Amino acid sequence: MTTFLLKLNCELHLGGADPRPRDASQWEGIRLRFPVPKLITGGVGRPVQDGDELVVWTHEDPQYGFGAGLTARGVATQTVTEETDVFATIVNVELLSPHFKLRGWSGGSSGSSVIDHILSHRHFRAYELEDEELNEFWRVVSEFMAKKRSLLATTAYMSDEERALAIDQPAVLAGFERRYSRREARPDQATFRKVLMRIYGGRCLVTGCATAEVLQAAHIIPFSEGIRLRDDPRNGLLLRADVHILFDKLLLAIHPRTGRIHLAPTLPGTAYKSLEGRRIHHQASSEFLREQYLLCKASWASEADG
Repeated sequence: MTTFLLKLNCELHLGGADPRPRDASQWEGIRLRFPVPKLITGGVGRPVQDGDELVVWTHEDPQYGFGAGLTARGVATQTVTEETDVFATIVNVELLSPHFKLRGWSGGSSGSSVIDHILSHRHFRAYELEDEELNEFWRVVSEFMAKKRSLLATTAYMSDEERALAIDQPAVLAGFERRYSRREARPDQATFRKVLMRIYGGRCLVTGCATAEVLQAAHIIPFSEGIRLRDDPRNGLLLRADVHILFDKLLLAIHPRTGRIHLAPTLPGTAYKSLEGRRIHHQASSEFLREQYLLCKASWASEADG
């Protein structure tokens, strides 16, 4: 038996199956399409045959199907190779959870040459894994899942918000870094915005602006897509476009207890000075606001020291 790692575009190559299965039965017997496998070290791999193991890693980006990352393993049957593509039905499916993900990866080596390789080759691919690569891969994945399960167990006493922050910490920090360095492009947020427009009466929380064309749905915490609370209204604020940018750039914060606006030291002498100390009424999570508030304070202190 040979093991093949498949990095699939969920929309095109899962035969219509749910890219985020909650039960192995949802993937049992689905038809997969993937390229003729290669070796991690280069060159063409062996042909896929019935009885070989398939390990499926679904693409996590929303534009490629919004998958869960390392999702499942199973056995290939009814395998057919046609020029550059292989078609196989996967059976005896086992879900691999908690899922190992690429999005939000904080950098450095994962400890697996296979995972390190796909970190830098993130598109539609298939690889034959040799014995040494395979052993190393499963060791890293098993250690990751055990650590995640331990974290889940120790955070059982926390609120949903605190638990999500603990579990998704690397992706949260990476998301804040992206926001701070540039205006982050986000997938469509129409539903999220619609909910926030209703909750806040179509007005910017900070300025009171009611011009719908300039109102945006702002995420407080940049969770990875797999976190359930990512698009929860408790993780959202309705902000005018320029205020949204200030919030994302860590130039404006909302005190998690008092609800008062705090501005970066560089802003009080600007047109935004009237916002300092203004108290707002929101329905956001105090835990989420606290994370952003503390990060702002740390950033402002660092700039002052510099």
